[in-house]
Amino acid sequence: MVAKKPGSGGFLAAASVILSLGFNLVGSALLGMYIGSLMDKDSPAKIYTPIGLIFGLLVGFHRAWTIVRNLMKKRK
Repeated sequence: MVAKKPGSGGFLAAASVILSLGFNLVGSALLGMYIGSLMDKDSPAKIYTPIGLIFGLLVGFHRAWTIVRNLMKKRK
């Protein structure tokens, strides 16, 4: 039996990381848009939905960066 290096899970490990990155990015963007649209119900300017989208994307990219950074640290 050949021992595997820790952290080298193969295809399923790579797929789970990629799916987690995608879900984090899309989920945070949708959540930001939803919160912005809730705030836009009472606002005449209707500016909070795009602000929520941008904020959600920033949070999603930050979370994705954190996941990738931790993955790179683990592989060293």
